[in-house]
Amino acid sequence: MKYLDDLLGKQESLAWCGDLHVPVSGIEFDSRKIRKNNCYVSIRGFLKDGFAYVSEAIGNGAGAVVSVHPPPQNHHQVTWVQVKNDRRALSAIANRFFDDPSRQLQAIGVTGTNGKTTTTGLIQALLNSEAKTAAIGTLGMNFPGFDQGTKLTTPEAPELFAFMAKAVKADCVNLVMEVSSVALSLGRVDDVSFAQAVFTSFSGDHLDFHQTLENYFDAKLSLFKRLGSEHWAIINCDDASGAPIIRELNCRYLTFGFSEQADIRPLKYAFSLDGVKAVLQTPRGKIDIQSRLLGRFNLLNILAAVGSALVKGVAVEKISTALAAFAPVKGRVNIAHAGDFVVVVDYAHTDDALENLLKSFREITRGRLILVFGAGGSRDKTKRPRMAQVAGRYADWVVVTSDNPRQEDPQAIIADIVSGFAAGFTSFNTESDRRTAIEKALDMAAKGDVVLIAGKGHEDYQIFRERTVHFDDFEVVREKMGASHA
Repeated sequence: MKYLDDLLGKQESLAWCGDLHVPVSGIEFDSRKIRKNNCYVSIRGFLKDGFAYVSEAIGNGAGAVVSVHPPPQNHHQVTWVQVKNDRRALSAIANRFFDDPSRQLQAIGVTGTNGKTTTTGLIQALLNSEAKTAAIGTLGMNFPGFDQGTKLTTPEAPELFAFMAKAVKADCVNLVMEVSSVALSLGRVDDVSFAQAVFTSFSGDHLDFHQTLENYFDAKLSLFKRLGSEHWAIINCDDASGAPIIRELNCRYLTFGFSEQADIRPLKYAFSLDGVKAVLQTPRGKIDIQSRLLGRFNLLNILAAVGSALVKGVAVEKISTALAAFAPVKGRVNIAHAGDFVVVVDYAHTDDALENLLKSFREITRGRLILVFGAGGSRDKTKRPRMAQVAGRYADWVVVTSDNPRQEDPQAIIADIVSGFAAGFTSFNTESDRRTAIEKALDMAAKGDVVLIAGKGHEDYQIFRERTVHFDDFEVVREKMGASHA
C-alpha cells in the first residue's frame, strides 16, 4: 500500500490539513473515475477547474485531495494538500505511485511538428529486433502482446506512468514515445527520465495554445535541454530549427538529413509508388535499405529512426531487415486504393506537412495530383491560408472540404482556407460535406493520377458543434470504389 506522505515531495506542499499518512489506492484527476482511497488531484483545465468537482470526488471515495486551492473553511472530510503547481504535483505524485517506471526503461522521446508517429513506429520496430520495446503516441500505447488506446498523443501523467509500469512488468527494455509540445508545456512528462530525444521537424502549428512560434519552439527545445552528458539527441539538420537545438545541447548527438554534413544521410535513393530504396551513409558504414514507406519525407523519418537505433547499438543487418518488414503506420501515407489511379490517405494537417506530402508525390506521379483537404475548427487559424498556398503551388486540382469543424461553421473555415489561394487560381472547388468531396475527387481521377486525401488519417470520426459522428476516409474510398467496380 502507498501512503500520501511518501508520494508527496517536500517541494510539492504549501499547506495541508488532516493526516498525511493516509493510504492511496490510485491517482486520478477526473472526479468521475475516483474509487475508494484514491487521491484526487484537482487540475485547472482549459474550460473547467477541477476544484468544482471536489465534492463529487469525495463522494466517490477519495481519501485525499491535492489542489492549488486551500481547503474550504471548516473542511474536515479528507486530507487536503495545497500545492503551488497542480500539474507539476500530478506528474510527481503519479510517478512515485508507480515507482518511477521510466528509470527502469531506456526512454526515447520523439518531438517535432510532423513525423512523430511514423518515426516512433519505426524506432519501436528497429529496437524490437533486439529487445522488447514499448511505444506511446497518437495511435495508442503498446508493446508486443499488449495494445491500449489513448485520447492524447502524450497522455496525462497517471495514464502515462501506469502504462510504463505495465511495460516494466512485461519485461520491456525500451520505451519510445511521441512527446507533444502541449505535453511539455503542461508538465506531463516532467518526471520521465529520457535517455535519448529525437527532433523531426518544426513549422507553425498549435498557436491556439502556444500563442507564438517562439513559445512553441521553446516547448520543443525543453525536451533537449533536459538531456545530460550521458544521453543522446538525434537531430534533423535539414530543418532550420535543428541548429538552434544543437547549440543548446549538453549531450552527445547525431544529425540526419539529405545534407552532406549530416552524420546519417542517403548516398543514393529512388522513390516510387512501391516505396523507397536507398543506400545510407552512417557512422557505422553503409546500409542498404528498402521500405514500403512512400515519399521523401518518409526517408527522413527512416534516417531519424536509424540514428536512434545505431545509438542503441542495433546491428546494421537487423536495421535493414526490420525496415524491409515495417508496414506503413495507419493513416500516414496509406494507399487506400490502387488501380488505374492511386488513392492515398494521410494525416497531414499543417502547411508544412501538406507541402512535404505534395512535393513527395509530385516526384512519383505520372498524371495529375488531386488533393482533398480541410482544416480543423477551434484550432490554429493562421495555418489555413498557408495550407491553401501550398495546395495551389503543388496540386493540379484541389477540393477544399471539412476536417473536424468542432465549434466553428464549416463554411467559415473553408473561406479562411480559400483566402490563401493566389489571385487568379481557379483549379479548385469547395464542398463542405467531406464524403461528397472525396467522391467528387475520385470521380475526377483518371489513369496515372494520384488522389491525396489529407487531414484526418487514422481518425474514424468527425467532430461537429453538437455531435461527433463516425467517419473514416478509408471507408469512403472503399465504398465508392467498390460501387464503381460493381
